[in-house]
Amino acid sequence: MEIKQLREQGYTLLSQLFEQPSDNLVDTIKSTPYKEYWQRIEEIYGISIPHSWQAENLPQLSQLLQMWAVTMGPVKPLAEPIESLYKQWTIDPSCEMTFARQKGWLRGDWACHMEEILKDLGFEVPQQFNHCPDHIILIFELMGAMVENAPYEVQHQFASQHLDWLDDLIETAIERKAPTEYVELYKLCKDFVEADKLYLAKQQNKIQ
Repeated sequence: MEIKQLREQGYTLLSQLFEQPSDNLVDTIKSTPYKEYWQRIEEIYGISIPHSWQAENLPQLSQLLQMWAVTMGPVKPLAEPIESLYKQWTIDPSCEMTFARQKGWLRGDWACHMEEILKDLGFEVPQQFNHCPDHIILIFELMGAMVENAPYEVQHQFASQHLDWLDDLIETAIERKAPTEYVELYKLCKDFVEADKLYLAKQQNKIQ
């Protein structure tokens, strides 16, 4: 499998790991292609799949569902992976709303930007993400599509703009004592994104 396919598959696979756990997800994690994929990524990017997300260590589905709900479910989640929550709500200097310079609010500038990009590309924001078009699932899905179709420079710019908040996500998850499994997943995402940005930067330098 060439690097382009590996990168696209990586973003798609990471987005799937954020979905509400299901039998299908468990089957994917326990499959041979899943294991082989992460072995290949370790060879190329030096990133290992976390211990808790390896097939032999995966919790029971009922436990995983509970961990997911506590971390990013609909009722008082500890550390939702939504970009706007970890960034200043707007950078518009003319905005006079009391929370304009605060973090922790949905549908900030970055959500609006994601929504615009998706619509420009002909994608409709799924109903469950209407309040958060900057959810990491959609960001990763879009990044995967860009791997296939966009120049390296555009990919790098998008990742730099919309995936620069993962340190804050990890810090929040740790501070609020989110389940270790999801803290490790957040760390995996950060490592993958940073390694991929480095790859993209190298490819841009080759072109120049």
